[in-house]
Amino acid sequence: MKIYSLSDLPLPFSTVIAIGAFDGLHIGHLRLLEETKKIGEELLATPVMLTFSPHPREVLRPQVPFYYLTLLNEKIEILSALSFPCLVVLPFTRSLAELTPDIFVEQYLVDYLKVKAIVVGYNFRFGRGKSGDAEFLLKMGKKYDFMVRVVEPVEIDGIKISSSLIRELLLKGEVERANRLLGRPYSLKGRVITGKGRGRMLGFPTANLEIPNKKLIPKEGVYAAWVNIENKRFMGALNIGKNPTFEDKKLSIEVHILDFSEDLYNKTIKVELIKYIRGEQKFPSVEKLVEQIKKDCQVVKEVLSG
Repeated sequence: MKIYSLSDLPLPFSTVIAIGAFDGLHIGHLRLLEETKKIGEELLATPVMLTFSPHPREVLRPQVPFYYLTLLNEKIEILSALSFPCLVVLPFTRSLAELTPDIFVEQYLVDYLKVKAIVVGYNFRFGRGKSGDAEFLLKMGKKYDFMVRVVEPVEIDGIKISSSLIRELLLKGEVERANRLLGRPYSLKGRVITGKGRGRMLGFPTANLEIPNKKLIPKEGVYAAWVNIENKRFMGALNIGKNPTFEDKKLSIEVHILDFSEDLYNKTIKVELIKYIRGEQKFPSVEKLVEQIKKDCQVVKEVLSG
């Protein structure tokens, strides 16, 4: 996949563009990308996903903390796996947000990206005060001779898929429902760092993950998870929490990898969350905690073997 930034524009080829923040790259977003590829074949133009970094909400509402379902490097990884040909990443700034919709279309879509067709979601808004929409794009398409395709919302069980809904589900621990809307397991990827060594002391060594600050962390508790290490997959019991039995104050994300004993320090691993097993608990003794961890590992085996 080719990746272009603002300094690479204008592009030397004509394009079919899917525009959006695309946080999560969920099933609804993937429908847009499928449509973009299909129209690209029809018009003999390169399919492009046009996205923004940082997410517009970080710039427009800086007072409200924002956490990503998919960081930019994760989007790149997903798009590459889908064999999507081209990604353009525009820096989202106050000045970009203040552009009127007609200037954005003329400067970025027509001049910089040589657009032949645009694919957007039904609720797409852009430009100063979010004054541009699909109807506006249709008018501009007549002026500049490009096609506009509006993709209707994708629903599962009568529910419209959205990034905000997926966030809500993850924060409630409803990871199975979130995964259905994403079309893949929600994942946490990070470098293995030094922990307190308690897991090893208890007989259940864990890999402590350093997760980027802006990544959304799901509800605290224990999850059945697949752990991806250098193209191999292992069963894991993932714990997100503050270890109340030991009265820790800082949130930790650590995974006990079943039937695994290699040193992972400083390696980057990916953990795919499959099922929420239980909430975080404070145990009356270390012995009771060990007893529970054994039960958790058994549940993990049952869930991931099923």
